[in-house]
Amino acid sequence: MTTPGTPQPPGSTDAELYLAVLDHQKIAFFDPAHAQALAEQWNSVHADDIARVRAEVGAEAAQRRAGHVESCAREHWRRHGPGGMAAVWTRPPVSGQQHSLWANFTGFAHRHVITRGGPLHRTVWEFQSWFTTQPVVKRIEFRPRGTIDIQVEGTDEQAGDEAFAEALTHVMANPNTGDHLDPAGVLQVLRGLAEGDGRLYSPWEEGFHTDVRAAIACGLVDESTRYGARLRLTSAGSSFTERHGLLQVPDPAEWDAPPELSAAADELATRYSAAPQQQWP
Repeated sequence: MTTPGTPQPPGSTDAELYLAVLDHQKIAFFDPAHAQALAEQWNSVHADDIARVRAEVGAEAAQRRAGHVESCAREHWRRHGPGGMAAVWTRPPVSGQQHSLWANFTGFAHRHVITRGGPLHRTVWEFQSWFTTQPVVKRIEFRPRGTIDIQVEGTDEQAGDEAFAEALTHVMANPNTGDHLDPAGVLQVLRGLAEGDGRLYSPWEEGFHTDVRAAIACGLVDESTRYGARLRLTSAGSSFTERHGLLQVPDPAEWDAPPELSAAADELATRYSAAPQQQWP
């Protein structure tokens, strides 16, 4: 995101700032004309949406959705405004047309589409986090609990469509060649599944997605192809858990390669190295 510009000198006599309030988001300006111009531009761009809200919900809801200008004491913004005085604009923010597509998936070895949207052509301002002047920006984020988000946006429609198609192919093929084995993480997954309590295998940890896929590659965890099905230990996973006494080990969150688990870690390494490092079906 582009910076707002250089704030006016602290010694300025003007004690007020002017806020363009855009559907609850507040953008601060030194010049009231800049705030008013942004509010009017916002209302022009979102005119259909504002009219829809007025018809479906009512005038009060439409008024909240529409842009308007408020004033604010500088000291109040300095203390409580998002970004403080460094976030106050000295010029009108740049806007441009953007092409956007997105999709969300769930699953580790078997992908299921949650939502898929676009193409969407929209006006974006540089104070918005998804603003870009690049032809195309592609993001694939692997999140906890096996959720994958794809977001493609940019100024070039054709390049965006091609990047989105490539991202979909990549996620659905689900290559595991880039994964790595973290024995402690995989052992936590196995321990949690053996306990029957999903909270025990750290589903919100950053590496959880990779740990589950590693456990699947090792043949110790199974994931049903049915949407929404839970993970479960395979017969080999149950045997592994019992043989290495994972249920007798203290809180998995405190594991740091304890000596009593060295044999389990060695077996995981052997299993993982023997697993086919290729695309999941």
